[in-house]
Amino acid sequence: MQEQDNKKLTMDDVARELGVSKTTVSRAVSGKGRIGDETRQRVLDFIAKHNYKPNTMAAGLAGSCTYNIGMVLPSDLLFSDLPFFPAALKGISEIASSKEYDLILTLVEANDLTRLERVIENRKVDGLILMRTLKEDRAAAMLKKSGIPFVTMGLSKEPGVYQVDNDHEEACHELTSILLMKGMKKIAVIAGDMNYIINQNRLGGFCRAYQEQGMTPDESLIFMDAVTPVMIERAVDAVKNRSVSCIISADDLIASAILQKLEAEGLKIPIDIRLASFHDSGLLAASKVGITAVKFNTEELGREACRVLLRRIQGEDVPYVTKLPYEVALRESTK
Repeated sequence: MQEQDNKKLTMDDVARELGVSKTTVSRAVSGKGRIGDETRQRVLDFIAKHNYKPNTMAAGLAGSCTYNIGMVLPSDLLFSDLPFFPAALKGISEIASSKEYDLILTLVEANDLTRLERVIENRKVDGLILMRTLKEDRAAAMLKKSGIPFVTMGLSKEPGVYQVDNDHEEACHELTSILLMKGMKKIAVIAGDMNYIINQNRLGGFCRAYQEQGMTPDESLIFMDAVTPVMIERAVDAVKNRSVSCIISADDLIASAILQKLEAEGLKIPIDIRLASFHDSGLLAASKVGITAVKFNTEELGREACRVLLRRIQGEDVPYVTKLPYEVALRESTK
């Protein structure tokens, strides 16, 4: 340390000598952010002993940081049965915690962004993650205008937005292509809210698989905006007597509702009808037969979204679009 005392120390030097992160040093210097009293005092004692003076830029950054990351979630999805969001939140939390950031959850309504506006105006966060992207994404447009770093967890049609997502379109294209090649030509699809980009991409992959094999899907067998159990049941009623080769659900929640409906009707999978899902999860584990589905690592999606956001907060260059891999799991339900 003697040699370093003869030159100007950097924040990196202090963090390395103390075995802490630069975030911890920043919090100790600025007096902002949550760290233990013992750790704070250890950092302060060290910088006093070695006459460490953070440069103007570093001091300004430390003083302006909130050490909070905001997560923006549509309020109608908070209490849904989808296991996607808890898993994604777990991944985000893991990376945020490792960098000593805390999380703030902001719920938004379709036509009311008041809560998000308040977060932006009060500079409560250093960056945000939009956890669901929309066809007309007012939240993304607002954040672009604000200048606050943000990342969408899902693809966005808003230009110049940093996006992290699984490759849903390609995954759904691959699963549909496999079913078509297995001779299932008459396939029904039941999808949720088509205002969500993810459902548009899933349906896009489905249609592209048909086109590439020189066929056209039967539009009367495509049910969109099935957002309630009653609507899903009606869609199943509409196809069960039409000799369809297979029903594909756009997500695991819809697949779970289809399973309940078929069981209530006394229909057996795959004897009476085949079933597949464009998204796998624990919701399908209760099925008496394994359900063919696309598997994604949702926790890793949350981790990667947080990594990209933190790099953006630090001013690093990152790709505008990051796509994560998937796996098509062929199971008994489509035999």
